[in-house]
Amino acid sequence: MENLIGKIIDNYKIVSVLGKGGMGIVYKAYDTKLDRYIAIKMLNPPVGGDQDRFIERFKREAKNQAKLSHPNIVAVYGFIEYSNLLGIVMEYVEGESLEKVIERQGRFNLYDVIYIIKQLLLGIGYAHSKGFVHRDIKPSNIILNKEGITKVMDFGISKSVIDNGMTKTGSKIGTVYYMSPEQIKSEEVTNRSDIYSIGCTAYEMIIGDPPFEFPSEYEVMDAHLKKSPPKITDRMSGVPEKIDKIFMKAMEKNPLNRYASCEEMYTDVQDLDIQVAKLTSYFRRTEPRSKRYKIFAVSSYIIFALVMIALSYFVYTQVNKLVSSNQIEKFKKYSIQQLFASEDTKNKFNEITKIESGISLNLSSIFVLNEKFTAAVGDSGAVLVTSDDGKTWNHRSIGKTVSLTDLYVFQSGKSFVVGDSSSLYYSFNFLDSLTLLPIGSGYTLFKIKFIDQTTGFITGNKGLILKTINGGMNWYKVKTSSTEIIFDVAFFSSKSGFAVGWNGNLLTTTNGGETWSKYGETLTDNYLKSIDLNKEGYGLIVGGDGTVLRSTDYGSTWEKMRLDATGGFQKVKFLSENTSIIIGNRGIILISKDRGATWNLVDSRFYSNMNGISVSPYGQVYISGVNGLIVKIQ
Repeated sequence: MENLIGKIIDNYKIVSVLGKGGMGIVYKAYDTKLDRYIAIKMLNPPVGGDQDRFIERFKREAKNQAKLSHPNIVAVYGFIEYSNLLGIVMEYVEGESLEKVIERQGRFNLYDVIYIIKQLLLGIGYAHSKGFVHRDIKPSNIILNKEGITKVMDFGISKSVIDNGMTKTGSKIGTVYYMSPEQIKSEEVTNRSDIYSIGCTAYEMIIGDPPFEFPSEYEVMDAHLKKSPPKITDRMSGVPEKIDKIFMKAMEKNPLNRYASCEEMYTDVQDLDIQVAKLTSYFRRTEPRSKRYKIFAVSSYIIFALVMIALSYFVYTQVNKLVSSNQIEKFKKYSIQQLFASEDTKNKFNEITKIESGISLNLSSIFVLNEKFTAAVGDSGAVLVTSDDGKTWNHRSIGKTVSLTDLYVFQSGKSFVVGDSSSLYYSFNFLDSLTLLPIGSGYTLFKIKFIDQTTGFITGNKGLILKTINGGMNWYKVKTSSTEIIFDVAFFSSKSGFAVGWNGNLLTTTNGGETWSKYGETLTDNYLKSIDLNKEGYGLIVGGDGTVLRSTDYGSTWEKMRLDATGGFQKVKFLSENTSIIIGNRGIILISKDRGATWNLVDSRFYSNMNGISVSPYGQVYISGVNGLIVKIQ
C-alpha cells in the first residue's frame, strides 16, 4: 500500500499513521469541510476473488455501521475510494487503548474496571439491539478518550466484508485470548459470544493477564474449550466474591449458561458497583482519631474482620490506580451532610440524588431556569427539556451528526444552543422550536454565556469569540490574540474579564470583550476548560490533569495549584461568595468553602464523567454527564 501522508482524498487531508494491521493502515486525517480530525482505515484489497462483489459488500456494511450512533461506539461517517483502495471514515478518538494501559500499568483498579465495563456493556448492548455482533472484543479495540469515555472500535466492517457476513458460520474472526468457544469451533456467533469476550477482557483488566495464557495458540484455544479460568478471588485477595459470579458466568463454555444480554450483565455489574462503593465508604469514614480508637477497643471480632477486609481492598485500589500519581485518591471523602452539617446558609446541602433522564447519550451541558424548567443538550443533537423538575423529560434531536455543547435560556423563553459544525440555534419558545443562525462555516462552538440581558459571548475553535449586544439576535467576531481553542469566558465586571482554552491559553480583556490579549506568562501547558469569577475579586480556573488556577486580586496574579485527576476537571463554579464546586471525570466532585483555598472530595457514589453545572435560583446544583447522567445536589 502506497504512503498516503500529505495526500488529499475528497475533503480529507492525510496527516499521519495511527496504526497498521493485517487489514490495512489507519490514518489520522483532517476534514477540511467540517474542520475536525477523523480517522481513515484504508483496507488492503483481497488477493483474487470478485473485486466488484467485495466493493459492494464493503459499501453496504459501511452504510450499516454508520447507523450505529452511541457515545460508547466509535462513529463511522462513511467510506472513500482511492486508486484501488477502500477507506472507512471514522470518528478520531484521542486517547489510549486498554491494551496500552495494561502494558504500562500492569492492571486496572477495580473502580476503573467497573466504570469501563459498564460503558462497554451499554455500547455493545446498543449494537446488539440493532442486530450487530462485534466478534472481536479485546483490550486493543477499546479506547479511553481524554474525558474518560469508553469507546468500542473496529465494529466489524473489515471482518464482515472479508468474511461475507458478520455472523457467518465457519469463520474464526477474533483474537485467540478473547475468543469464545463457539468461534473456535466455527459455530454460529451470537451476542453471547461478545459477552464471553467482555468477560475475558474484564478478567485481564483486573488480573493483568488474560484468563488463558499459554505458549501456543493451540493451547489457548484448547483451554477456552475445556478449562475453567482460575477464580479472580484466588488470584487477587480482598475483592468481593461477586466478581467471580459475574465474570465466570460471562465466560461459561455453553453460551446458554452465559448472560442472555448485555443489559442482564449490566444489572449485576451495577450491583457490584454499589457493593464496592459501600465497602470503601465504610473504611473511609472520617471520625476523629480518638473516636476510632474507642470503636476499635470495643468492637467485636466480626467488625474488626470487616475493617481488615476493607483495609486490604483499600490498599489494592490505591496501589493499582489507573494513573499512579492521582492525588485525588489521597483526599478523604465526605458526604454532603458532613460538609454542611453545621452551616446555615443558602448552600446548605443535604443529599445527592440521580434524576432519570431516559437517555444514554453524553450530556455536555445543563441549564436550570427555575424550580420547574430545566434543559440539557449533548451528543447526537440531543435536546432534553423538563417542566416538572425532572419527573418527565421531552426528548428531541437537532440531528444525529451534530454534537451540542452548551445552552442558555432566558426567563422570556428566548434560548440559544451551540455545538460543532458552526451550530448556533435560536428559540423563542423554551426550545420547542429551533432556528439555525448563520455565523460562517468551519467552527466548533463550546460555550455561550450572557453577562446581562443584552451582552453575551460564544467561544469556539480557531481563537473564536463572538459577542452580542442586542440579546443574541446578532453576533459579531471580536479580536483575539489566539488561534487556539477557547473554551470559556467569565467577567469580574462589565469591562474586565478572562477567557481560557487549549495549551494553557489565558486571555484577558479590559474593554468589555471587544479585544482580547494574552495574559502575561504561560502558567500551564495543560488545556484550561472552565473559569468562574466573583465580584469580590476571586477567580478559579480548572483544566487538564487536575490543573487549578486561583486568583485573589481580580486576576492580576494567578496561583497554580495541582490536584491530579485522571482526565482532568471539566467545570468550576462559585455557588456563593465563599463556596465553590469543581466537577470532573470518574464522578469527581470537589467542594471548597474558602473561595478555593482548600478542597474537600465529596463521596458522590457516581463514577461517571461529569460535564456541566447549573445552579437553580434556590441554590440547588444540577450536574450533567455521560450516559445521560443528571445529578441533583440539594
